[in-house]
Amino acid sequence: MNARPEHEERHRPSLQRNELQRNDLLAMQALAPLSLTYLPWSASAMRPSGVVAVLNEILVHQRRSVVELGSGVSTFYIGRLLRQRGGHLWTVEHDERWAKLLGRELANEGLGDVVTVVHAPLTPAASRWPGEESTWYEQRGLTEMTAGQAIDLLVVDGPPAYQATHAHSRYPAGPFFAPLFAEDFAVVLDDIDRRGEQDIMQRWEHELGVTFEHRPTNGRIGIGRPGPAFTV
Repeated sequence: MNARPEHEERHRPSLQRNELQRNDLLAMQALAPLSLTYLPWSASAMRPSGVVAVLNEILVHQRRSVVELGSGVSTFYIGRLLRQRGGHLWTVEHDERWAKLLGRELANEGLGDVVTVVHAPLTPAASRWPGEESTWYEQRGLTEMTAGQAIDLLVVDGPPAYQATHAHSRYPAGPFFAPLFAEDFAVVLDDIDRRGEQDIMQRWEHELGVTFEHRPTNGRIGIGRPGPAFTV
């Protein structure tokens, strides 16, 4: 097997960063029709190219029943697109003050009938990774929040998992929502450049019967589907 030149390996991370930044700039242009007001795009928010990939999934595969874990900039873009195309978004947020702020801003934008903000504080959860703590959303009410509608898109951008002691905190989303999935569904996982999320993708592929498409330069998200799909 031929080894890659040392200089190529050394420069690969910077090349990926440059491509990611270029994709984000192109994504901001694509998002322009839905960029109605200023949104606080923080470092913890999903990247613009990741948001575009989620919106492509909704449009191309006609996702209409969407659950999002971790609310923010993506909530507004998903809500705006669903208002145009039809559908509903349930967004789950652990921070009560942030949830209330989002609810007010969504209502001010006329998205109150398209987006439901669900406050679910974090509670201790069993971890399948030895020596690791885990917290996940309080499950009371999450099963009933969609009022029996099958979920055809799950977007997982929470809870926070940047600390090494909570690296796999997003894992419970897969087994919890699996019984609620539609026959045709997709799962989006953010921050797949991190080892924890990579471990989660591997387990979900086996447990949910999906195959993840993941490109680190495309918003650092992975999209898992149970069958072949159009990709954009």
